[in-house]
Amino acid sequence: MAKEKKHTLLKIAGTTAVVGGASYVGLGYYIFRNLFDLQNSKIYSGIESDSNDENEKYDWFEHSTREDDFIDSYDGLKLHGIRIMNNGGSHKWLIVVPGFNGSILTMLDILWEADHRGFNILALDNRGSGMSEGSYTGLGWNEHYDVISWVNYLLSKDEKAEIALYGINLGATTILNTLGEYIPDNVKCAIEDGGFSEAQDFVLHNIKRYLKVDGNLLLPAINLFVKNLLHYSLSEVSTKRQVSLSNTPTLFIHGMEDEFIPASMVFDNYYACNADKELFTIQDTKGNETKLNENYYNTIFEFINKYM
Repeated sequence: MAKEKKHTLLKIAGTTAVVGGASYVGLGYYIFRNLFDLQNSKIYSGIESDSNDENEKYDWFEHSTREDDFIDSYDGLKLHGIRIMNNGGSHKWLIVVPGFNGSILTMLDILWEADHRGFNILALDNRGSGMSEGSYTGLGWNEHYDVISWVNYLLSKDEKAEIALYGINLGATTILNTLGEYIPDNVKCAIEDGGFSEAQDFVLHNIKRYLKVDGNLLLPAINLFVKNLLHYSLSEVSTKRQVSLSNTPTLFIHGMEDEFIPASMVFDNYYACNADKELFTIQDTKGNETKLNENYYNTIFEFINKYM
């Protein structure tokens, strides 16, 4: 009887461990889906705000001299961008990288401003957004390889190009990661608005924000899907490290009331940067409201004009 009882207890314990393990992995997948799976995420809606004066700027966009471009990513996705070339005699270019769930048409404000200040533009659809293929965001890591490919593509079209990089939230982090790699000298400066300092810290912050729990115990389960589907590890990538390797002048922007990407992260990145740099923090402003500041665009283009 004692042996039978012990055997039964072991079966119950084993079953409990299996069920518990499955629940743990299931919760990890639930979080992964909401933070990485752009087709099923519930948290990115509304993060990327629409353009102001949309009708006027959409009409400008429709009548612009522009061309659709497609390139293949390093991992086999077809990526889409649009070159806007209203300033045909200029070699000044702005590459624009949108944020979460953002596409080219959510970036009309910066496109319009750049065009009217004499820049040609390469506007990108992130992987998984707009006309680019893909289902997942790499939280700025997979995407930074895409930006390097786009820089090289643009140089194949205009070998004299002088390039500034601009991105918001996800796009900002993408750009900061890009700066830590070897990039051509044609990239003269960069502007990041609302980027995060570490993918892992971004994940932990939003687990706490949405689930009200400490996410550290869940990281191994989440990382299981990151490694298998995105082919990197949250613990091994570091935007701060990338920024520390950069020699590209960078303007750091952040809304100080940003709940999605804490304002503390802009200071992490700013102080990690060893290149020429400027900091523009905007008080009483959420992450998707920075462009409403009256000094926003002048600050950006005055910075760019120092280096181009």
